[in-house]
Amino acid sequence: MVLDFFKGDIKTVQKIKQYSEADILCITSVSYLELLSVIRGQGRWDVLKVIDKLEMLNFDRKAAVRAAKIYEQAEDAHIEMGMREIVNASICISNNALLLTSERRQYEGVNGLKFV
Repeated sequence: MVLDFFKGDIKTVQKIKQYSEADILCITSVSYLELLSVIRGQGRWDVLKVIDKLEMLNFDRKAAVRAAKIYEQAEDAHIEMGMREIVNASICISNNALLLTSERRQYEGVNGLKFV
């Protein structure tokens, strides 16, 4: 969603604006890494000026334990999930945060995960 925001996607811009005005928008450390990895040059620093104002939710011990549970549940249910999705979901669940994503189907079946 963050990349969609910076690309100017109208729906995404409106949704992010709504939540940022309510002061309840944050970013996971995984999403932050993704941004640093894909945005190059001066654009990277322009993006970081905006993103650095958000609270960052980190992948800590609690999230790691939750990630292991999500991984096991997905494996038992024969659901393919990428590690990025597992880690982001675990961070959100551990911090009681809602996930704002344009790729909900990648998170289907994750118990306890709530979406915006």
